[in-house]
Amino acid sequence: MEHPNSALIRRLYEARDRDDYDAIRSLLSGDVVWHEPDVGGEHTGDLHGPGAVLAMIRDARGRTGGTFRLRPREIVANGEHAVALIDWSAEREGEVLEGKEVAVYRVRSGKVVEVHFHQDDGELDRRFWER
Repeated sequence: MEHPNSALIRRLYEARDRDDYDAIRSLLSGDVVWHEPDVGGEHTGDLHGPGAVLAMIRDARGRTGGTFRLRPREIVANGEHAVALIDWSAEREGEVLEGKEVAVYRVRSGKVVEVHFHQDDGELDRRFWER
């Protein structure tokens, strides 16, 4: 049986994949803190609250013409944490970028309260998003 926190994070990625912003918002705590790697631009850094997170998600989708995709390879959880191993891809200005990341989620009362993302190649990510 899947851990409840794994199921929560799986639902989050499914909602992101179908651009269901209401569903995404429903899975985030009102005081969520979202730590994106600081690779430059509005898309990155520490984000506070569901509004800021949703704005970043919309921005990433917009900058890539809707091509930004996240595909969880594995999600594991225990206690108040879940960890997702992610393959991601996006196209921007004719360039395709593919990468991997590890996302470490903290969950409280069935909602995401904090997440840290760790990219496999920060420099490549920076060049892609700085344009």
